[in-house]
Amino acid sequence: MASEEEKKFDRDSRFDEYDLNNDGIVSELEIDQVREMQEAEDASRKHMAQLRLARYSLLGMGVYTILLFMPFVSDKRIELLTAVSDLLYISLCSVVCAFMGFTSYMSRK
Repeated sequence: MASEEEKKFDRDSRFDEYDLNNDGIVSELEIDQVREMQEAEDASRKHMAQLRLARYSLLGMGVYTILLFMPFVSDKRIELLTAVSDLLYISLCSVVCAFMGFTSYMSRK
């Protein structure tokens, strides 16, 4: 007889994925293990999304800087874009710095 911590479900139920050892009984331990795996996968996805955001921010700053030095961009246009450029660099650097800071903080935790 199954104890209070173990539940027996049909083979095609939505809880079948929680039965890690395929014995037909889903225990609290198996549910906790699945929950931990899902949390780890979610944390990994979140970290990868943040890393992608930081990388594209750095890439965007580099491309923008290179485009400003191209011969087809006139000096007058560069002067007009000065205020926007300052804001762009500050905001993108903030994204990169926040990623690096939070990653460093979380690794110590």
